[in-house]
Amino acid sequence: MTDPGQVAEALMAALEAEYGDALVTVGGVSWLSVHHVPIRRLVTRLVRQLLELDEVPTTTVFGAAEDLVVAGGSTSLGYVAYEVSEAGLSFLLGHGEPGQLTPDGGELAVPVQPRLEVTTAPVCAVSWSSRHAETLLPVLSDLACQGVRSTVVDMASEVDQRFPDTSEPGITVLRLPEEALGRHSDVPAQSAFRTENERTVRAGQHEIGIGRLAWLAARVLVRSAGCTQPSWSATLYVEQWLDAVLLESHSRVLLCSNDSSPLGVLAVRAAERAAADTVYVQHGAWIEGQTSSHAQRCRHVAVMGARDVRVAQAGTRRVDVRTYVVGQPRFDGLTQVDRLGQRAYLQRMLKEQTGSAPTRVVVWACQPFNEQRLLGQAEVLAEGLRNARGGWGLVVAPHPAQNAETLSPLLDVMNGVPVALIGAEVGARGCLAGGDALISASSTCGIEALLLEVPVLELALPATRTLGLADHGAAWRCESSRDIARFLTRIDESPQTVRVPTAARESICHWDGRSADAVADIVTQALSGSTTPHHSAQGTDRR
Repeated sequence: MTDPGQVAEALMAALEAEYGDALVTVGGVSWLSVHHVPIRRLVTRLVRQLLELDEVPTTTVFGAAEDLVVAGGSTSLGYVAYEVSEAGLSFLLGHGEPGQLTPDGGELAVPVQPRLEVTTAPVCAVSWSSRHAETLLPVLSDLACQGVRSTVVDMASEVDQRFPDTSEPGITVLRLPEEALGRHSDVPAQSAFRTENERTVRAGQHEIGIGRLAWLAARVLVRSAGCTQPSWSATLYVEQWLDAVLLESHSRVLLCSNDSSPLGVLAVRAAERAAADTVYVQHGAWIEGQTSSHAQRCRHVAVMGARDVRVAQAGTRRVDVRTYVVGQPRFDGLTQVDRLGQRAYLQRMLKEQTGSAPTRVVVWACQPFNEQRLLGQAEVLAEGLRNARGGWGLVVAPHPAQNAETLSPLLDVMNGVPVALIGAEVGARGCLAGGDALISASSTCGIEALLLEVPVLELALPATRTLGLADHGAAWRCESSRDIARFLTRIDESPQTVRVPTAARESICHWDGRSADAVADIVTQALSGSTTPHHSAQGTDRR
């Protein structure tokens, strides 16, 4: 049986070998380096399409180039799911030539000298999501208290994902011009991708020409999809803008929470050109096996728990990386969580939406999966709740990057279960402390629940990756509705038997309420040129 993951790896490796230098930025960054994440997503979906293909499409009449790779819907805000169309599959499998296609229009892919006013600050932080902001702001506040100034480069394309304005002395927020990420253009080196290239990679029953695959993959660079998938023209603009910021601010350390997506790659490479050190703070849970050789670029990597050290070091591109176990700065505030207030909120939501007041409440931390997968999870969860003893109610909590309205159909399968749907502005994080249990496949909220000693049920349905909390004895693995019913009943009848050992919690996430201080210590030591921060974090060399 063909392994889709291995085929995708082989295709990405062949693309890198044949066309890695076909298109580079002014700063010398390869298109496959900047856009590795969106292109890998496209290739992964393409492999699935090919392996499920019953008939080989044989389109011979082609229209516009943009018709070969089309943008589909996504349940995650800020992301566009690119798909290869039937005409695109036909092109990939040897039919037609680029000359038959109508090229895209748009702006020329040339850099623009940005105009900006930047104050001198030794630290430059980059952010383009609310998770980045929540992770980095406590660190920057701690640095400000020490007299260390910072400039925050906010590159969010969604208003609700922006770094918040702050009046705190020492922190300046600089926002990327709105027009920067809206730039579109054809790819200037499209002709460099030779469709007659003889190298092929086998995908099931099909031989994939790498030249044609490169030509299709480059279509992702034409239309800009905001901060997560900028066009090539937007990429050139952002790169020169970042160069100008680092030049004017004289920053000696770049602080980020993502160094593998397009903007993260650009930021780290800009820092390297400016001879600035780089510090990465893990903002969400890592799933072992999902990182690649393109995963980490920063020299200093601050991770949540001991188990993340191995993943960080295995996925780095650097030989001088130093890894520190510090916990998560945005979890520091959990020490002040209002459990009674969150409990009252959950009960009020259930009462208002169902008219009932269940004695037990489980919070479902949803994630931006497609509707079919979410519906399958809802059906299993509903059956488990119906069969559990204890009078359980369910609160459905959307992911911050999820459209809450897409979850409404899930409520229709909850017959016989008291269920309430809350807004994404609250989410699981805003109410999980009031629950008797939390259930999710791979939400970071599972880690927050673990730290607050709220039992976690890890939804491990077929073809669903989890955070692996259960593998460390930190959660209960649920592969069926029967497992859900059994564990919920156990929580109701013998809550003392589901407590997680301290060692298991520490392996997942170190938590002492001082993670922001620990990261700030790493930054100040990087500023001073030292490599041994004066805190309890663990540093390790990878030689």
